[in-house]
Amino acid sequence: MRLTEATRDRLSVFSTGDNEDCRRVLGPVHSAEWPSLEGCLGVVFTSRAGSSYLARELAVRRRIGRMEEAFSPNFVQGLAAADMIRSFADGWFSFKLGVRGLITAELCGVIPQYLEKMHFVLLLRRDIVAQAVSLVKANQTGQWHSIHAPTGEPRYDAARIADSARNIAAGVASLRRYLQLTKRPWRPLYYEDFEHGDFTGAEAICDEFGVPPAAPGTGPKLKPLDRTADAVNAEWITRFQGDIDHTTRAAIDRYAAQL
Repeated sequence: MRLTEATRDRLSVFSTGDNEDCRRVLGPVHSAEWPSLEGCLGVVFTSRAGSSYLARELAVRRRIGRMEEAFSPNFVQGLAAADMIRSFADGWFSFKLGVRGLITAELCGVIPQYLEKMHFVLLLRRDIVAQAVSLVKANQTGQWHSIHAPTGEPRYDAARIADSARNIAAGVASLRRYLQLTKRPWRPLYYEDFEHGDFTGAEAICDEFGVPPAAPGTGPKLKPLDRTADAVNAEWITRFQGDIDHTTRAAIDRYAAQL
């Protein structure tokens, strides 16, 4: 499909490599009639920010259909995005997407089609060292959620934690620039504010955006997710504070200044 200038401007905040890789994996864009929506709620995030936990809770509390990472390029490959929206939506449509998912949602026409109905949440963690530790540990163990069994052993790796922290900071900066270019309402939401089950802040954002509440008992029935952070995470976070290099410290400080 031909991209508009506005779409190209939004995509320009992400790396050329990510853009080209998403195009390659997505392949030909398939079309279908776009369904009518009352509104659209999008949660954008970097990995290990708590998006799965948030999505499950919002799907129970609000009439937004299934909030999924629906537009990762592998998932939407060979499918019409309009058909996915039709099957996932409940008056409102919702999604949770990282950088590659956002690129794909632009390429297959979802963002341009529904932009005027979109409201965004930028999901963040105040402590990106804890986020980076969680990411490295999840990659090593294969345990991304509590409902999955680990398949490997965690090994402290200061260099990988530093790389992850810098990548998270850069990713969040790109997501901020992207949201500013959409010219649509967006609000930050911090994992630390709901990690223990207090979704007051998330509910307030939904109320502000006019996201309709779900009738009691109508949400999806899902296995509960528990936090996977444990003594290993705490030990690595403390240890990393003594190993942190100047470049990573500067990136973390710049990130913190934007919160």
